[in-house]
Amino acid sequence: MSKHSTGGEQPTGRLQHTGARAPFIARPLVAIALIVILIAAVITAWTKLGHHIDDTATDEAASCVEGKATVPIVADPAIAPGLQRIAQNYNKTSPIVRDHCVTIQVRPADARATLEGLTARKWDATSFGAFPGAWVPESSVWSAALQTERAQALQGPPESLVSSPVRLAVEPELAKAANGRIGWSDLPDLTLANSLSAYGQRSWGSLRMAMPNGPQSDATALAAQGVASAAADKKDPLTLAEVNRSSVRSAVEQLMSAPPRIGDGSTEAAVEAIAAAGDPADAKVRAVPVTEQRLFSLTKSDERPRVTAVAPTGSTPVADYPVIKLSGDQVPAQVGDAIAEFFTFVRKPPQMNILTGMGFRGAGHLPAATATVKFGDVTDSLPAPEPAAAVAISKLVLPAAAP
Repeated sequence: MSKHSTGGEQPTGRLQHTGARAPFIARPLVAIALIVILIAAVITAWTKLGHHIDDTATDEAASCVEGKATVPIVADPAIAPGLQRIAQNYNKTSPIVRDHCVTIQVRPADARATLEGLTARKWDATSFGAFPGAWVPESSVWSAALQTERAQALQGPPESLVSSPVRLAVEPELAKAANGRIGWSDLPDLTLANSLSAYGQRSWGSLRMAMPNGPQSDATALAAQGVASAAADKKDPLTLAEVNRSSVRSAVEQLMSAPPRIGDGSTEAAVEAIAAAGDPADAKVRAVPVTEQRLFSLTKSDERPRVTAVAPTGSTPVADYPVIKLSGDQVPAQVGDAIAEFFTFVRKPPQMNILTGMGFRGAGHLPAATATVKFGDVTDSLPAPEPAAAVAISKLVLPAAAP
């Protein structure tokens, strides 16, 4: 019995001994297992991340399989800085057009030089830079010239991007004496001797209005369009036949009979001369046509008005900053499409605010009125003449804008 009992107790002792050692053996095994699982999870995650990166890179490469494309745009020097800022904003969106990663580049360009390049037998990239996909000049004076000389260079009708009405920058004392009684129809006669006596200035002589015809002088041609329209008594776009009437041509020719030339002949020089005149009775120049935006730019820091912005009565000529989309072998499909997408982007409110903040009128907020520029309403805009009529006027007053 005792052997049986002893024999029966030994297995029990072994079981108890084994049970006491089990946790000691299990903990390392569990730790090892967890480490193995963790390593496997890291490897799996890393592999998936690598695949995702590879897939993303592949997708991007597939979307941009045609490589990079630079899209040049030339613009009037007044609006070019604003368009350059907008181009930077657009390029940050990493645009892809027709499998090309596109970059918009805006450069300022003289309108006459651009017209010469576009109407030449071959575009001279050495002289004029890369061939542009679009051109934004100061006004339709230039789109009319291009359409008349080489209509096939245009890809559809131009569309105005922003605008700026033409004003007269006038000597303040004269503006006060005239008291809103200067109209576009009056300007030809105000070139005559003693014509200012109508405004109580008998000793001053004539208006002595400068008519600049150098770079960025569209306001001169646009003012002449205002005079021609008033002489034709026309509210609709002027036609070539109307411009060729003797009464209309005589009015424009009288306007250009003896305009004073100040300094380098620029609009800026004329505005500064008016502002700096000591005795207005002896002033060499008393008025000059200028776009509202240009006058704002020139005088926005003035604490008092050194010149007065006058809006002549009658239909107001407007610089319309047309977007001229160009065509031809030098404008591949991706460039044309990128131009369309970019100007759609430009017309969005955050981007338009950049341009209107510079004094251009458009779908955005204008700056606060200054001592000189009040940004008054334009209720009667002069429609652009027919292209041939615009060119005919340009030949009389602004040869640089006539092909």
